[in-house]
Amino acid sequence: MNNDARNNARLAVIVLLLALIAWYKPGLQQYQYLYLSSLNPEQVQTIVIERQGIESVRLTKQGQHWLMQSPYLLPANPLRVKTVLALASKRSYSSFDVPDSELKKYALDKPQLSVWLDNNCFDLVGNETPLNGQRYAVNIQDNIHSGKNTIHLINGAVYYQLRAPVDSFISPSLLPPDADLEQIQWGGYSLTLKNGQWQLKTNRENAGIQPDSVVQLIHNWQTIHASRVETRLKVNPNTLNGAQTAEKTIAIRYKLNNREQIISYYIIQEDSQIKLFRQDLSVAWWITSQQLKLLTEFIPITKTTKSSQ
Repeated sequence: MNNDARNNARLAVIVLLLALIAWYKPGLQQYQYLYLSSLNPEQVQTIVIERQGIESVRLTKQGQHWLMQSPYLLPANPLRVKTVLALASKRSYSSFDVPDSELKKYALDKPQLSVWLDNNCFDLVGNETPLNGQRYAVNIQDNIHSGKNTIHLINGAVYYQLRAPVDSFISPSLLPPDADLEQIQWGGYSLTLKNGQWQLKTNRENAGIQPDSVVQLIHNWQTIHASRVETRLKVNPNTLNGAQTAEKTIAIRYKLNNREQIISYYIIQEDSQIKLFRQDLSVAWWITSQQLKLLTEFIPITKTTKSSQ
């Protein structure tokens, strides 16, 4: 082996040794992050959020989707559910143990917020720490098993997210996920699915509909999201009982889990904002005029158009 080959071999060995040293860092302890729990969020089936001063929220998982059980029976907002589940794996920036007598000092004797993920309870308090706006939190189950009162410091933003209005926990979708539409009635139209075909009945001069338009209309109902959900909306009864009520109501019939269900939306227009109001729940979904157009318009085949082809 010549000198150049030997030198190249030595350099290769040196580079390999340096790489191994950089990777294993001998003499240095690898730092491991601490988390609020080791719970796997994907396995959680039930969420209960108990909040001092405001109503509690209960959610259950059904298949791949989440349903709010109280205070309303409605599909849950998947983004808000994701935020709640993320609590289980929140990073603990630091932790310390305190005796029972000092829990009151950290407002953990009567926590302002308790979150149950199945049988695992997490308590949070509203008091921010003096540094970085972090919050005190405890994993009740871990403390029971360890026999200690271990307090963790976690990102404080989650506290506000968990105490958000109930509105934000309701899905902005107009239909439940996996709902199979069977009928839409609105403004003199009745679009019904029979034997796999959509049929139109109307008091207007239309002989039929374009299949592509129906497909698009159904797609719009399945995909359009409201910009906001408003609960406990009070509407003047005279408005709902007006002579034009039929023109302002959209009735939806669908099948979900082999059960047929019907919901009705009443169209309330306020300036440029439109609310689809469910009178049975006093809940409204805010949409734009353009979205309403997509939900109520399609291209019909008129008698004139048909005869001219």
